[in-house]
Amino acid sequence: MKQMKRFSKMHYLDFYILIPYFILCVIGILMVYSSSSYQLLDSDLGTSSKAIKQTVYFLFSIICMSFVYRINLTVLRKPKMMYFILTMTFLSIIALPFIGTSVGGAKRWINLGVLLFQPSELVPLVIVLYLASNLAKTDTLVPFRFKDHKRSLLVAIFFMFFVALQPNIAGASMIFILVLVLFLSSGLSPWFMSMALIGFVAIKRLGTVLLLSIPTNWMPQKFGYLVTRFEVMQNPFIDPTGKGFQTSNAYYAMHNGGFWGLGLGNSIQKKGFLPAPDTDFIFAICIEELGLIFSLGILFLVFFMVAHLFLLAIRSKNLYYSYLYIGCGMLLLLQVSVNVGSLLGFIPMTGLTFPFISYGGSSLLILSITLGIALNARATEIRETSRQEGGIA
Repeated sequence: MKQMKRFSKMHYLDFYILIPYFILCVIGILMVYSSSSYQLLDSDLGTSSKAIKQTVYFLFSIICMSFVYRINLTVLRKPKMMYFILTMTFLSIIALPFIGTSVGGAKRWINLGVLLFQPSELVPLVIVLYLASNLAKTDTLVPFRFKDHKRSLLVAIFFMFFVALQPNIAGASMIFILVLVLFLSSGLSPWFMSMALIGFVAIKRLGTVLLLSIPTNWMPQKFGYLVTRFEVMQNPFIDPTGKGFQTSNAYYAMHNGGFWGLGLGNSIQKKGFLPAPDTDFIFAICIEELGLIFSLGILFLVFFMVAHLFLLAIRSKNLYYSYLYIGCGMLLLLQVSVNVGSLLGFIPMTGLTFPFISYGGSSLLILSITLGIALNARATEIRETSRQEGGIA
């Protein structure tokens, strides 16, 4: 009989996820310092104050990731725990009109003192946990039937609706695509997904035409921003000093950078020309200061993690873990795609941050927890496989 060896869970860390994560977070702290320094100096504040905060957020996120990594994933699969998480997430969303903090004209944040927490950023992760648990209920892949997943679909639509009401159309769209991909991976016909995506694109195109061609006085005031963003998407330079100010200056920043960049700290557009250079538009500052080549390297690190998670999902023999890998990978992929896509003008400006690079504790915390869950699933799967083989315990 083989001698059983015992290792702590830390022995099974997946460094293909962890190393890119650390590299991106360090780059993020440097870019937050560079992109925010001018505005802070202009406001008579310490030029490194935001970078210091981002470092604190990073350290706190590592602690939360470590905690999530060590918990037993079977606890998250229990119906009572899942319903508790869903309920708390829903309560945090409906409480926004009463306790929320308005930033940029939208009341999507809860001020926790140490950071501004955005509940809608937590919803996609909760949806991944819920759907992974429900879709893998029998631990065997069976033909997909909608009648078997009515509850899952209703929960997803429920959260989509309330996220869209904030208003956060980009967040609701992300949830829609995430649910569609998870359903597809569980056996939903590719034809259905193709038709759904065609319908989604058609509705988006029709919505663009309607918003730009008919009077919008009937639209609630808080949704009025949609018209402006669709107009700017059609022509980023439609009003360079007004409604197109953000997008046009993002284009100038990327043009200034060229292949090799102006050098760290030498951005021109961050000096009052580009709003929110340390959050929504930080990738434009990356291109301006570090150049296109280095910025593509940043994108490569994110896509490398996404590809690795998808590869783990394909190779996994455990259905629950496979859905977790797919869900976590899609969260990263959607966030970086939406951020860069809106920056380039392919989709309307959304306000989504660039993963691990943009300033802010809420996004970094949620994404770190997301990777912590993926790391936990990978470590647990290796240990279970080793036990079955009678080797390492």
